[in-house]
Amino acid sequence: MNYRKYVAATVIVASSLLASPAVYAATSVSSPVLAMFGKSKMVKVTFMNDSSSPMEVKAGEDVIKLEAGKPVTVSLTPGTRIVSTTDTSTRKAGSLIAEANNSLNGATIHIK
Repeated sequence: MNYRKYVAATVIVASSLLASPAVYAATSVSSPVLAMFGKSKMVKVTFMNDSSSPMEVKAGEDVIKLEAGKPVTVSLTPGTRIVSTTDTSTRKAGSLIAEANNSLNGATIHIK
């Protein structure tokens, strides 16, 4: 009779030792999911119109008007494409100027 109690106690202790790593692993699965919903870091870029006439550029869906000789600072999400919408002496409308990424953070882009 005592033998059965020892066997039962051993089975309970062994199963609890084996179950605790499985429970720990199951609860840590949700941590990468939380990173997916975090805020993405914004890239701050300054555009400088070095031509003598005003021009427009398109950053994603937003149109940015650049007055001649005046800087304009914007915050963009990484991966946003900056495209010229105005023909200039060096660029055609629709040409890619830059793509926002972390290496452009704090940079000034001069456009002629």
